[in-house]
Amino acid sequence: MAGTGNPSTQFSKTNQPKARRGKDVRTKMLEAIKKATGNNESAFYQEIAKRAVNECDVVLMKELMLRVAPVAKPVAPDVQFDFPENGSPVEQVDAIMKAVSTGKVPADVGQMLVNMIRAKLDVLEISELATRLEAIEKMLAEGK
Repeated sequence: MAGTGNPSTQFSKTNQPKARRGKDVRTKMLEAIKKATGNNESAFYQEIAKRAVNECDVVLMKELMLRVAPVAKPVAPDVQFDFPENGSPVEQVDAIMKAVSTGKVPADVGQMLVNMIRAKLDVLEISELATRLEAIEKMLAEGK
């Protein structure tokens, strides 16, 4: 598809972007490390590991361990309770509140479920308004 479109947006030998993208932050950091230590990336990492282990640098060791074995992100527990899938939003929220009050669902998970129902209602409302607006515009276009 070369040669199609606006010629001013096509790159060639004579038409090159004036503002070039700079180096990535990681690349800049690795270049600075190499300049300061004379080590490449691998040798630098080996030095960090050696210092953390041999010199008992607790802070450095913690950072290394977080890179190797990051702390697991919390996950919501599986919950089971009577949920009226085809019920009204009010019935669904009532079922969630009952499950929270009886201890079947943790309060934070219950809040998350209620927020999901609220988000669904917002999407439905926007979709319905868009459909109504489209119908009104169609009626106005036909009436002219």
